[in-house]
Amino acid sequence: MRKLLILPLLALSTASQALTLEQSVAEAINNHPRILEKYAGFEAAVREKRAARGNYLPQLNLYGAAGYEYVRYNNGKQVDSELDRTEVGLKLTQLLFDGFRTGNEVDRLQFEQEAEQFGLISLAENISLEVAEVYLQLARINQVVKLSEQNVKEHQEIQRNIESRQGRGLSSDSDVAQVRARVATAQSAYLAARNEQMDLEARYFDLVGQMPSELIDPRPDFEYVPQNLGDALKKAVEKHPEIDAASKDLDAANSQYERDKSSFLPKLSLELQANRNDNMGGIAGPDEDARAMLVLSYNLFNGGSDVDRAEAASWRVQQARSIRRQTELQVVEATRLAWNAYSFVGEQRSFYRENVDQAVKAEQGYQRQFDLGRRSLLDVLDAKVEVFLARKNYLDAHYKYQGAAYRLINVTGSLMESFRVDTPESWTEEK
Repeated sequence: MRKLLILPLLALSTASQALTLEQSVAEAINNHPRILEKYAGFEAAVREKRAARGNYLPQLNLYGAAGYEYVRYNNGKQVDSELDRTEVGLKLTQLLFDGFRTGNEVDRLQFEQEAEQFGLISLAENISLEVAEVYLQLARINQVVKLSEQNVKEHQEIQRNIESRQGRGLSSDSDVAQVRARVATAQSAYLAARNEQMDLEARYFDLVGQMPSELIDPRPDFEYVPQNLGDALKKAVEKHPEIDAASKDLDAANSQYERDKSSFLPKLSLELQANRNDNMGGIAGPDEDARAMLVLSYNLFNGGSDVDRAEAASWRVQQARSIRRQTELQVVEATRLAWNAYSFVGEQRSFYRENVDQAVKAEQGYQRQFDLGRRSLLDVLDAKVEVFLARKNYLDAHYKYQGAAYRLINVTGSLMESFRVDTPESWTEEK
C-alpha cells in the first residue's frame, strides 16, 4: 500500500529529532495498524463494487469434455460400446433485465464503499486526537517532572539548612524529622511523575512508532474552534464522518431492500451458443449446432424464501435508520461534553494562574518571616507545597484546555485539516 499522507511544507524527522504534533500525527496515520486494516477494508469494498458491475457485461463461457460413452437402447441392443465422445461449446450470455437486481446491488456496494471511506476518515480523525492527547500529556508531564525535580532540590536545600541550624542548636530534632518527611514526600511525587512519563512515552510509541524526544509545545489552530455551542453542534452534524458513514449504511440498506425485491420480477437474457461434438448418443460422427435465443425465466414459487428475504431487508433498513439516529445523538453528546470542557477549563486557567501568583508571594513572605523567627518551619514547608501544587494544577488546566480545543475540533470533523495533514488521493479518488 502506498504512503497515505502528504504533509505539506513539513519533512518528517528522524527518530533522533524532535517531532512536532503535526508530524507525530502524520507518522501515526502513515503507519498505525488500525489505519492499514481499515484501508484494506475500503479497498476490498471497491473491488466488490467492481465485481458487481461485471454483471452488466456479456458472459463468455467455453465448455469442453472428452471420454467414453456406452449406449443401450430400450430393445436391449448395444449400438456401440467403443465410441470416444468429445464436446466443445462456446456460450455468450448478455443480461437484458433482471428486475433491477444488478443496478441495486451496484448501488448498495457503492454506498458500502463510501461508508468504508468515511469510516477510514473517522478513524484517522480519532487517531489524530489520540496522538494529540498523548502529545499534550507528555508535554505536561515533562514539565511536571522538571517541577518535581526542582521541588525535591528545594526541600533538600531546606533540609541541609535545618540540619545546619540543628548543629548550632537553632533547630530541634522535630524540625529535622519534619523536613526529612517532606523531602521523602517530594521524592515520592517525583517518582510518580516519572512513572507517568514513562507510561505516556510507551503510549506515544504505540501510536507513532518511535519514542518521543524533545517535544515542541503544541498550540491548537483556534480558527477551527467553534465560537459557540450552536455553531459547534451545527458543524458536528454536518461534517462528522461517523454520521456520514451511518448515512451511507442506511442508503446501502435501502438498496439491499430494493435488490431483494427484484426476485418478484422476471429475468431476461440473450444467449448465443455454438457446439461441436463427436460421437454423441452412440452415433459415430460429428454433431454440431448453433443457436441464438432470448431466455425468459420467472420464479413463481420457491417456498416463500423471497418474501422472507425482502422482509428481512426491510427490517435492516429500520436497523440502519436507528443506528444513524444513535450516531448523531452520540456526536451531539460528544460535542456538548467537549464544549463544556473547553468553556469551563478555559475559565479555570485564570484562577489557577492567580493561585500560582499568590502562592509564590505567600511562600516568599513566609520564608522571610521564618528567617526572622516569626514563622515556623511547618509554615514554610506548607507554603512550598502550596506553590508546587498550584503550579502543577495550572499545568494540568493549561493542557486540559488545549486538549479540549482539539476534542472540539475533532467532533466537528476538522482535526486533520487543522493539522494541515491531507488525506491521500487513494482515499477520495473515484474508483
